[in-house]
Amino acid sequence: MCTRGGRVCQGYTAPPDKRTREVRDARTARTNDGALNIVHVGQQQVQSAGLVYVRDGSQVGLSRMERDYLYSFRSYTAGQCAGYHFDPFWQVLVHQVSESCPDVRHAVIGIGALHRRFSNPGSNRNDIFPIRQSTKAIACLRKSMMTGYQSDPAATEKILVACVVLVTFALFQGDVDAVRCHLQAGTKLLWEWRKKNTKSPVASILLHTFIQLHIHWASATRLQDYLEGGYPYLQELIHDNLVDISAHADELSKATMLVSVQCWALMFSDPVSFDPQHTNLSRGFTWDTPANKVHRFKTQVEECSALHRKTGSATNLRAFIALQIQIEMMQVILASTTFSGSETEWDPLLPHFQRVVDKAEMLLSSFNHLPDPLFSVKEGFLGSLMLCGLKCRDWTVRQKVLAICRKYNRREGMFSTAEAVLLLQTVYDFESAGIPPGENIPESARVPMAYIAEHPNLSKFNTKSHIRYCDRNGNWYSKWLSP
Repeated sequence: MCTRGGRVCQGYTAPPDKRTREVRDARTARTNDGALNIVHVGQQQVQSAGLVYVRDGSQVGLSRMERDYLYSFRSYTAGQCAGYHFDPFWQVLVHQVSESCPDVRHAVIGIGALHRRFSNPGSNRNDIFPIRQSTKAIACLRKSMMTGYQSDPAATEKILVACVVLVTFALFQGDVDAVRCHLQAGTKLLWEWRKKNTKSPVASILLHTFIQLHIHWASATRLQDYLEGGYPYLQELIHDNLVDISAHADELSKATMLVSVQCWALMFSDPVSFDPQHTNLSRGFTWDTPANKVHRFKTQVEECSALHRKTGSATNLRAFIALQIQIEMMQVILASTTFSGSETEWDPLLPHFQRVVDKAEMLLSSFNHLPDPLFSVKEGFLGSLMLCGLKCRDWTVRQKVLAICRKYNRREGMFSTAEAVLLLQTVYDFESAGIPPGENIPESARVPMAYIAEHPNLSKFNTKSHIRYCDRNGNWYSKWLSP
């Protein structure tokens, strides 16, 4: 009896179980004479009882399908997104952040689902599931920005990681509006954040990842988003990225990344005209002219080639072949800046086109013992191969390009071999109408511009795309790719 209150003590009662249902179901509670005993259950016992076995805290609250796609992303998709190089963002950082950030976790689950759909195009399994995960990710990101931004010192870093993953999801989904929205906001936030966090251990990783996204987006949009100066701070970020790459310990990786970023720094500096006499005042680098960038680019290519001649690593050799394709295409683009507008001016560039196709065939057939990045977010060779197929009128080269796209099912961000086949075949049929194979295509029959355009689709469940191309008289034609 309680001496102070005069009541009989009934003992302590078990407090209410405030754990989530997911955790409670993973354990078995047994009552014994009023005492609560918690008995841990093994995985086999849990499965036989129809319960859910939770491996780690990041899976608490996820459905069985979400856990399935999260495992798929961590085991397969992340390595695919990295492309031909080891990528600390996709293979290290995103996994660490997804453990504690539900916005990143749901976004990578959505990417894993898109990867599964890409690998099994005929299954049509839960078409609405990836977009639901993207919606959950955005909702969680908005909540974390409103509630936890002030208390978490690494909040901005996590937001930037979430932004990269959401941009990647939008690229794979084909949602151009979402790509522009997330990429513009994320790049500006990165630029502001780097001013105060230059010594952050993840600063260089995030910077390089954003630059790679811009490289791919510039290729996918034919530089249209960069002609109007929508990214006034991009050149500064590219310059900082080159400085970070220059401090890389691995000489081969450093040389490869330097060439790739330098060639696009050249494009971003003045994508319309490479006049050596004009300094690029509007982009913020008054001491640097396009001619200087061309010289540095060519010098770095020679140094990179000399380093890779001595390597015996198949991984490095494959990465260098992919880089050589970009170098060949950069030479084509530099030459095209002096064209007057005639499509026949592309014909003398046939040796470059042939080397692009030959190296693409070598890249796809000579490294079967290495994991092949079929579902990458980085700029690889598909964009160059598509431009080669459109601008080269040699019949043999075009047939090789078509054969590669038909044989290999690949996706690089916005580019896919399935859409490339439809685009190239449409252009070939239009230009070669009434012309025997192997004959020269006259100027009047050539298509000066053709691309895959996205149709506004508010649902975003199944993005609509169509081919747009025009003839020499300026008449535009459209052909739907999806209903």
